[in-house]
Amino acid sequence: MSITKLTAGSKVTRQAITKHLRVMEAAGLVRSARHGRENVWQLDQRRLEDARYCLDLISKQWDNALGRLRKFVEG
Repeated sequence: MSITKLTAGSKVTRQAITKHLRVMEAAGLVRSARHGRENVWQLDQRRLEDARYCLDLISKQWDNALGRLRKFVEG
């Protein structure tokens, strides 16, 4: 999608969306291609799934650590 389409109906500015997309591009989650006067952005589904997998692992580790802490505190 183009920035115009991504921001349609949103209160978020085009500059803010672009800034976030650049960060996501640096992480390999999205890529852009020039089409005429606009950049069109595309999500890399595989990379997003990889990131989700890693975040799920980290979430489970935190849940386990907090569970151990709770057990210790309530002791």
